[in-house]
Amino acid sequence: MFAVEGGHWWFAGKRRLVGVLLDALRLPADARILDVGCGTGGMFQLLRRYGSPVGVDQSEIALSFSRRRTLQVARAILPDLPFRDETFDLVTIFDVLYHRRVDDDVAAARELRRVLKPGGALVVTDSALAFLRGAHDVAMHGARRYTTSEIRKKLTDAGFEVRRASYANCLLFPVAAPWRLLQRLTSREAHSDVAPAPAWVNRTLGGVYATEAWLLRRMNLPIGTSIAAVATKA
Repeated sequence: MFAVEGGHWWFAGKRRLVGVLLDALRLPADARILDVGCGTGGMFQLLRRYGSPVGVDQSEIALSFSRRRTLQVARAILPDLPFRDETFDLVTIFDVLYHRRVDDDVAAARELRRVLKPGGALVVTDSALAFLRGAHDVAMHGARRYTTSEIRKKLTDAGFEVRRASYANCLLFPVAAPWRLLQRLTSREAHSDVAPAPAWVNRTLGGVYATEAWLLRRMNLPIGTSIAAVATKA
């Protein structure tokens, strides 16, 4: 991930889509931002546009890579974040709630709400649609996938006001869905779908994501391999 996420179409596309959600928020100048499950730190380059981010992750290996990008990282495991109540203006959690080590995703969301300031925003992305579960999910330790209605209910149960919930990775869904279903029939080994891609693939699929970002800025998307949600702490 650390080697490819700077230019790989999947990670670049994800940053583009998240940027659409962040652009719509009214964050204070130099907002305090927490990225939960920061991994190897690929989102920091985006989050710095909106404020001062810090990151937490449960993996020391991931944090060792994140520290090459920033020293503002620490080890933490949901639902126990090492911060005081009402510390952050924005909390982001990208593809974490689905993880098998998150035993209770509602309890995890309540902890995210605890560290948010009143009026603060939460931005979530995660895996969508249980029937798409496959070898990639096993390799990434995924325990669940969500519908938009499910993520709405989880966040509402945690005390959030959900402002928006949409599918994402919509335009590639007609290709991705059959591929995932084929994997379930033919593959017995866990492996990630993410691998280095030729420059022309990155350019082509980057254009697809630019189109999807344009659509997401204007509407919620009806289907996709991922979900994206924005919620606030009243």
